[in-house]
Amino acid sequence: MTRKILRTTVLLSALMLIFQFTEANSKNIPFKVIKLEKVSRYNEDRIAYQHIEKNVSMQIDNSLSSLLIVKDRKMYLFKDGHDSTIDVRTQRLILEMENRLIPDLWKNKIDNKPDFVRITDRRVEVLKNQSQEFVTNSFGDFYTNVREKFIKKHVNIFKTLMINRALSGLFVTRRPLPKKVYDNGPTKYYTSVTGKTIDEVIYFAEDADGDNVTETFTVNLPDGFHWGFKSGANIVFIYNNSQENMKKLIGKLSYEAFYGTPEEEKIIKQQFPDKNDINNMIDDIYRVVDPNFKEIEKNSK
Repeated sequence: MTRKILRTTVLLSALMLIFQFTEANSKNIPFKVIKLEKVSRYNEDRIAYQHIEKNVSMQIDNSLSSLLIVKDRKMYLFKDGHDSTIDVRTQRLILEMENRLIPDLWKNKIDNKPDFVRITDRRVEVLKNQSQEFVTNSFGDFYTNVREKFIKKHVNIFKTLMINRALSGLFVTRRPLPKKVYDNGPTKYYTSVTGKTIDEVIYFAEDADGDNVTETFTVNLPDGFHWGFKSGANIVFIYNNSQENMKKLIGKLSYEAFYGTPEEEKIIKQQFPDKNDINNMIDDIYRVVDPNFKEIEKNSK
């Protein structure tokens, strides 16, 4: 009887631990979709990119990327995977009233072809179009070129923090993910990394499912620029990415932060001390004046 109680207690404790672990690793990052009306200021040149591929709430688009450009007091907002929030809300209300199951109502998914553009001049709207054909034909090349340049720039800054990790205070978290009882496969690891530049820009990358591919990458400057309370990282916010083109840009960040980058390896080899210098250092540190030691050292060669 005692053994059964002990066994049950251990099993319940293990289940509680797994539940807590899973809950900790699946915690959502707060954010708000970019809206021009909510942008805090437009009197400075800024760029922000937001990329979401996660079911956070039925009220939030689960596949949407947004590129915001603020230049000369004008704001340019491009979206890929745009759905009308009003249309989705209306359709959900109809299904709820009919007591029917609600499928994924966010029909448009990210396909690297912008389907929404809105431009304002001092918050006065001068252009708004939701036709993918018009937006892609008019701004498609601009959108992809600027987005890739922007993401690459911040990826390279982040890699610089890795190389200078002693000065940047780069912090890497790595812990095993819970496994199923009969899972005999290799253990997977959750990995996250945080670093900060000298001008207080905070970088974060995360591999949440242990596949050695970074899905989440954020860049934030806490300077008051935002589009609402808890609107998320205000420079780059890539959340739960599954796009192959984006994986090529951010996919290795968490892995390289833990194991090191090729650039780090090269620098370490270049700065590695010469063996003669280390041997001379040994003689310098451990000076022995006893004449018997010199005879022993001579005979040991």
